[in-house]
Amino acid sequence: MDILNVFTPALAIGDPSRFAGRQSQLDAVSIALLSQGTQIVIYGNRGVGKSSLAAQLASLAQGDTGVIDKLTLKPDVAPDFLVVSIECDDSVTDVRALILRLLTDDTALAPWIPYKVEKTTAGSEVGGGLNVKIFSLSGKLNNSDTLSRESVEQDLYATFGNAINHILSSGVVSGILFIIDEVDRIKNRDDLPSIIRARGADPRVKFALVGVGTTPQELIAGHESIVRQISDGCVEMPPMSNEELGVIFENAHVVLEKVGISFSSEARDWIIQIAKGHPYYVHLLGKHSLINAVSNGLKVITESMAREVLAEIANKGTAKVQEGSYLKAIGHSYVREFVLKSFADSDGDEINTSVVYPRIAMARGMDTGAISVYVGHLVSEKFGAVLQKTRERHYRFSDSLFKAYASARPFQYTADKIELEDSSAIRTEDKGE
Repeated sequence: MDILNVFTPALAIGDPSRFAGRQSQLDAVSIALLSQGTQIVIYGNRGVGKSSLAAQLASLAQGDTGVIDKLTLKPDVAPDFLVVSIECDDSVTDVRALILRLLTDDTALAPWIPYKVEKTTAGSEVGGGLNVKIFSLSGKLNNSDTLSRESVEQDLYATFGNAINHILSSGVVSGILFIIDEVDRIKNRDDLPSIIRARGADPRVKFALVGVGTTPQELIAGHESIVRQISDGCVEMPPMSNEELGVIFENAHVVLEKVGISFSSEARDWIIQIAKGHPYYVHLLGKHSLINAVSNGLKVITESMAREVLAEIANKGTAKVQEGSYLKAIGHSYVREFVLKSFADSDGDEINTSVVYPRIAMARGMDTGAISVYVGHLVSEKFGAVLQKTRERHYRFSDSLFKAYASARPFQYTADKIELEDSSAIRTEDKGE
């Protein structure tokens, strides 16, 4: 393996030998995959490894022995699914757009069905006038096994069902697994439960929905209609334990020891500490620390080197999304930055102001009213709404990945550069309490 790809922050972990920890989650998706009628929902915060677990599920569904050997309960017969994996983006605005993508994408169902699909619009697409028609018949699987024009040139959802039935009737595979990643990016998911309920009635058809959410309900609107199908397949991805994050380094050292490069125990422990359970940051800091070492001909990556790399990541905007959110949140205010980092340094998902306010007050000599104003800023859209109020005197970060970044990132401003805040910045309506 190229040592510069020992750490891969931009990619899900597909290689079972590099997949670290998550034994209970891996067992859970395996049981759900092999249980008739059960659909899968993988949910959790950003950067905790949901897509990597989905990649392991894809390999398992195709009978990969590397994954099967890791299971606590191994299947009697290796699975043999056609795996169709789609990562949603901003173009997938609703479920109809998702189904159209599944039917037309060459990495999805298009190569498996004996016809091509194109969309037609009857009036406004937004108004639900999106339908499909045959573009051409090709007999992809069998020249004599094509569907009639009438059976395809109809509603988009019916065409999706026909495509599934055609593939299953061909006998090429034993089942179909649809992995829909980033499902939370689909703005209108109202039709999703009905699609899963209709197609999932066939035990050979499985859906795995993967997305950001604190509960399965956040991913599936109207989930009550399919509660029986997903109740045994909901897999939460909490932050990884320090021991699990340590396995990432153990796997990396297997490759790095061949070229005589290593992370000191202090560097490894510091990176694990600031990652706060997010494997993304272990991969990000690991990769750029390694690049720094190779560039300078160094063999041991120390904690001080790792700290310098984190500062460079902020200065160069390597973590563009998190850095953009950070700069928007703090604006030009050292005090707001101090409040943000104080919240980010707090343990747990939900943060109690009765705990964090006294720390800020002691450090900055501020009263709680003034602190509350800055918290109100961080809740507002103007400053990126990085905080959410969950209940009285309790807040959480909108994105736990950002929380870890805000905690670890060096200060943008210093106390000796405190500016005179504009008087309009402190207003009663801005208060968070």
